[in-house]
Amino acid sequence: MDVKVTVMVGARTMRIDEVRDARIRTALQATANQVGEKLGEVVCPIHNRNASDVRIHFDRTGAADLKYESCCAELGAKITAALG
Repeated sequence: MDVKVTVMVGARTMRIDEVRDARIRTALQATANQVGEKLGEVVCPIHNRNASDVRIHFDRTGAADLKYESCCAELGAKITAALG
């Protein structure tokens, strides 16, 4: 599953591929890949769909904000349970 990743560096928000420090870029991308793998396994029992437009934003402290589109509340509940 494709996960778009942005990172706050100083006062600027940038895409993960713009981060120069390879250690930071690799760690954040690994987290995004893990989230993508978990979300890829979650399917809505009503509509047989996955989450779409998945985005993760990491703030200056490294805290992650996950956003996604879901077909219904049932899928949202399953995603919340899967990510625990």
